[in-house]
Amino acid sequence: MATTKRGLQAFEPGLWAHYAAALLGAWFFMSSVVFHDGMVVGSLDWILGLLAVGASVMALRQSRRHWAISAIGGVLIVLSVVLPHASELTLWNERVVGVLLVLLGLVAGGQLPEHDT
Repeated sequence: MATTKRGLQAFEPGLWAHYAAALLGAWFFMSSVVFHDGMVVGSLDWILGLLAVGASVMALRQSRRHWAISAIGGVLIVLSVVLPHASELTLWNERVVGVLLVLLGLVAGGQLPEHDT
C-alpha cells in the first residue's frame, strides 16, 4: 500500500490553481444565469463557464492541458471587448473572470495520480 504525503510537503501550486479555476468557472456559469441580460452574451457565458470547469477538471489529471484554461480566459476577454453588453455588471464580470482564468491557467504542474488509491 502506497503512503501519501500530508501537509506542506504535498502542496503543489498547480493543484490549487486548477481547483480555483474550476470554482471560477462554476461562478461564471452561475453568474450568467443570475445576471442574464437576454443577449447572445448570456448564452456564450454559461457555455464558457462549463468549458472552464471541464478544462480545469481535465487539467487535474493531465497537467499539460493547463493551457486550455488560459485559452478560455482569453476568449472571455476578447468577447468582453467585441460583443455589446446590456449591463456593466456582466461586462466587468467577464473581464475579471477572464483575466483570472488566464493567470490561473499559466500555473503549470499539479497533476493528480493516474489511478485513485
